[in-house]
Amino acid sequence: MSLQQWVCQFRDCPDAEDVEALVEQEGRPLQVLVRTRPGSDGLVDGYVLQKSDPTRRTALYTWVQAGDPDTVTAYLLDLLAEFLPREQTW
Repeated sequence: MSLQQWVCQFRDCPDAEDVEALVEQEGRPLQVLVRTRPGSDGLVDGYVLQKSDPTRRTALYTWVQAGDPDTVTAYLLDLLAEFLPREQTW
């Protein structure tokens, strides 16, 4: 698979304005993007993919509140279950 450019919008982060970025990647956008919160002891933040358009190569992500990894992981899985139909696999 070759690299493709996607326009990704990242919204609702409380410490930053909404951003739009060009991202080069193989295939479809990732469903969840998580990072360790800077300056914290193991807290994680993340974005969940809300929708994507493969034809236009656009993706929209929404912010998930910081918390301990177990809490955020459970929350991300709940959101992912809402946005990704069970019969669809990636």
